[in-house]
Amino acid sequence: MIYTHPKPLPTSARIGIFSAAGAVVPERLALGVRALEALGHHVIVEPAATLQWRYFAGTDAERVASFHALLADTSLDCLMMARGGYGFSRLLHLLDWDLVKAANKPIIGFSDFTAFNLAALAKSNLITYAGPMAAVDFPDLFNTEITAETNTELQFMNAHCWPALRGEATTHTVNVAHLYTPQTHTGAIWGSNMSLVSHLVGTPYMPNIEGGILFIEEIDEDPYAIERMFFQLFHAGILQKQRAILLADFTDCDPAGSRFAYGMEHVLDTLRGLLGDSIPVLTNLPFGHVPRKLTIPFGVQATLKIESEKYTLSF
Repeated sequence: MIYTHPKPLPTSARIGIFSAAGAVVPERLALGVRALEALGHHVIVEPAATLQWRYFAGTDAERVASFHALLADTSLDCLMMARGGYGFSRLLHLLDWDLVKAANKPIIGFSDFTAFNLAALAKSNLITYAGPMAAVDFPDLFNTEITAETNTELQFMNAHCWPALRGEATTHTVNVAHLYTPQTHTGAIWGSNMSLVSHLVGTPYMPNIEGGILFIEEIDEDPYAIERMFFQLFHAGILQKQRAILLADFTDCDPAGSRFAYGMEHVLDTLRGLLGDSIPVLTNLPFGHVPRKLTIPFGVQATLKIESEKYTLSF
């Protein structure tokens, strides 16, 4: 399957900010908007983006209407989610997928946004972007009080975001120990948040991707629960159809106190045992609930070149 690329982002863009999941902290959103404007963009925050209803940034109907309004606004070059949390899954059956397809503009976010990444491929045949969010990643971009390490990680995020949205080629090499022989794989890159990927199995919002490069990240889940979700993908026949699995960051995914501290190293060992040498499982992809993240065109054809002690991902 070849998916539709959205229009490339201009250098100085009009970016619409929306909230489709958890309620936003207004101060963080304001800092993120200021950073985006300092980068030369014109930012429009959809008026409903700062609403709150229960846990969410407004009712389901309000969040859908807000998102639809930005999709229909032809003056906007790009839509960026404010933050994640939980909530996009509640909207999937309410969205106008023809409008999503017709908008044909870059739409970017991560975490809970994974539900939309997946559904946009399945329902609109549209490539979207797994990448930074306005009230999560950008607020500290110009903060002089953060550590030098965090600043370096945020600069990495910023440097990789805009070229990807402009449709430019990206190549990134990860130095990591592994036992695979040198090999090269090409396929659609997809995946993102583990909980959302497993949650949509068996629904019309899950794209049927064969020969893909699956990348996975997660936050605040016990490793045994992550392994259980991988088994769901395995039992559904999804893992076996991929060319490679890339594990990104698993933030705060430490084993809970128990008789056996089941860690991510055990999950990795299980995955490699399930898939054998024919489907490589590699680690350390810079993506997830961390400042240092790539921006990944979700569904684009990517090339994974595996060499001794490293791998290179290009798209």
